[in-house]
This record gives sequence, C-alpha cells and structure tokens, in this order.
Amino acid sequence: MTKIKIGPWGWYYLVVVLDWYTKKMVGYSLSLQSKSKDWQEVLHQAVNHCFPKGIKDNLKNTLYLVSDNGCQPTSLSYMQACADLGIKQIFTSWSNHKGNADTGRVIRTLKEDLVWPHDWEHPFHFQRALKQWVDHYNHDFPHQALNYHTPCEYYQEYVKSIEKVLT
Repeated sequence: MTKIKIGPWGWYYLVVVLDWYTKKMVGYSLSLQSKSKDWQEVLHQAVNHCFPKGIKDNLKNTLYLVSDNGCQPTSLSYMQACADLGIKQIFTSWSNHKGNADTGRVIRTLKEDLVWPHDWEHPFHFQRALKQWVDHYNHDFPHQALNYHTPCEYYQEYVKSIEKVLT
C-alpha cells in the first residue's frame, strides 16, 4: 500500500497485489481509505483474475501472500479471508524494507512514471491513467529479472512449460 496526493481531494491509498514470480500486477485499488475490507476486495480481485476457475485450480499446493505487519494485513478479518482462500500469509520482519522489495519496486516505478511527473487534480483522471499504466506495465514493460520479457509474456511461457510437463 502507498499513499498518493491528488490535488484538493487529499490523500488516496493504492493497494497492490503483485505476482512475485511473473512481476504481474494482478490486483489494485485506489480509495480514500485503507481499511481491511478494502484490502480484502483487492485480494479477491487478484484471486478472481488469476484463478477464474477457482483458487483450487492452481498448480501449486499452497499460495503465499507477502505483506508487511500493518494493521490491514494483520487484521482478523483479512487473515480469515486469506485462510478461507487457502492462502498462507508471510509477514516481513519489522523495519525491513527489503522484505517486500519486489512490490516496493513496482510502487516506486509507478510513482516515477505516473505519480511524481504530474500534478493530479482529480481522482477520476488519475484512476484512468492508473488503469492504462497497469495495462502497459503488465503487457509492454520488459523486466531484466524475467530475461527481458513482460510479465504477461513470462506467464505465457510458464503456462507452456507446465503444459509440456503435464502432457
């Protein structure tokens, strides 16, 4: 989660769910508040995006979610939502900015590309630009860590390799 100042409207909270394997941003939400229910909505958005046939349709035994020790990811309702989905939570150690480095790096890139170069005056304009940025990031932004593939290309390669193994 990060905060973004939008002109006279004040601070907005951006919650992001990132697939660390593919670096794909699979869920996000921009809102005036950052409550546990807001985080749960983003979690469900990410799960529905990644597993349209259901979360049990994944190839791994366990899904993991890395977050900091903030009040939202450690709330009873959020932890219960993760448990209900079969997601194991991993919390970064206190005062360790490297513990959630992949997600932090994406947020920094988003701020460098989209937030800091503009004086956003209206949240709807920012929301529209954010949607375009996420689409560009997922489909057109090559990563050195992914052998210069985009997150979507890397995911497609992963699916192909799994299909080979299964056939």
